[in-house]
Amino acid sequence: MLPVLAAIIPIVAILTLGKLVASTKILTDEGWRGVESLTYYVLFPALIISKLAVADFSTLDWRMPTVLIGAQLALAVISIGLAMLTGQPRNRIGVFVQSGVRWNTFIALALAQDLMGPAGLALVAAAAAAMIPTANILSILGLMRFSKGATASGKLFQQVLVNPLIIACAGGLAINALGIRLHPMAFDVLDILAEATIAAGLLATGAHILFKEGTTPLSVVFGWSTLRLLGLPLVAGALAVALDVPTDILLVILIATAVPTASNGTILARQLGGDARLAANLIACQTILALASVTGILWAAEMLNLL
Repeated sequence: MLPVLAAIIPIVAILTLGKLVASTKILTDEGWRGVESLTYYVLFPALIISKLAVADFSTLDWRMPTVLIGAQLALAVISIGLAMLTGQPRNRIGVFVQSGVRWNTFIALALAQDLMGPAGLALVAAAAAAMIPTANILSILGLMRFSKGATASGKLFQQVLVNPLIIACAGGLAINALGIRLHPMAFDVLDILAEATIAAGLLATGAHILFKEGTTPLSVVFGWSTLRLLGLPLVAGALAVALDVPTDILLVILIATAVPTASNGTILARQLGGDARLAANLIACQTILALASVTGILWAAEMLNLL
């Protein structure tokens, strides 16, 4: 249990620090949006490119992206099915899909780095190359399909194509595949930017933990959050075991799927006609509950000698 706690406690401390700093108003809401935008458009893409550009994909187990994408697709279908069976309003359904398939990569990166070192960080970056495009496409399609207002399909797919994380994944993979040799100073710049990614991302995540008043019952928020936090790693874990993936890959799969949903889902829900208050409450609830669920899942992994 000690390695798990040693990895979880620093993350909890930084999330808490982010919330405390936000409560002091040292940074305004606009300032925090600036930190989030800087991380989203500059720091995180730099980390992705720096890892994918030099990754040795000849040794990468392609069962990992298969499992991760399969689990995301399964959670999207389960979310839609349960929402319809329970008679949820249309503008909630796309939000449930988004909540089910997106993941807080900053928490995953921090966990992987603490538990597995640089190798874990590189594997999570590779997982991001599979999960980020899938999550964005499924989220946009879900919100578009169940939005109260019609949105042009071309505009939606344009949002996917100009997403900075998807561009970073494509750029890093292209540099790797084409054998392009960047100047060492370029990698130095990318590495310096990448080092700030995890801290900035966790601080911004903590600052945005906020429940917003809405019409969705707390039981629905809690129930869907529990489904996401336990359902995604259970589905992914079952697929991984069925495909007999190696131990280190299984651990990365559990880390990537056990973390809560991404912290910037409210913006997309608002833009595409979803229930933005529900999105905010799901993010807040999952981030808090994940402290227990991630600890439990990683403790189980430790018992199975994955750590």
